[in-house]
Amino acid sequence: MLVDGDTVVYESAIIDEYLEEKFPDPPLMPKDPAARAWVRIWIDFCNSRLQAAAHEVRYGSDPDKAKDKIREYLAVLDREIEGKAYIAGAYSLADITFIPFFTRQDRYGLTLDGSVPHVKRWMERLLARPAVNSTL
Repeated sequence: MLVDGDTVVYESAIIDEYLEEKFPDPPLMPKDPAARAWVRIWIDFCNSRLQAAAHEVRYGSDPDKAKDKIREYLAVLDREIEGKAYIAGAYSLADITFIPFFTRQDRYGLTLDGSVPHVKRWMERLLARPAVNSTL
């Protein structure tokens, strides 16, 4: 939850957009509406699929099935991120949205390995960013 004066914002993706609008430098959302939509698609993918499956690993009734789902989602990501530095073009809120999953992968009994080399490279790039690395 974010409290900013009289404003209370909850849900991480909405907090991210609120902060992006309040502090637009450096920009973390593209100006072009189609590119903004693409960023939002990947934010939704992370939250509604990957993070949801991770939650099921920890708290659901069938963690093995949830791990299989995570592996499927990571394979999709691996194909998408191949040849790219960041998921939606320039570094954006889409990339930032995946960082918590990457930092907690051990909680889910996962290790990003050779089966998803492009995701692993992307994760390492994200975690090495000074603003991220300084919080780990």
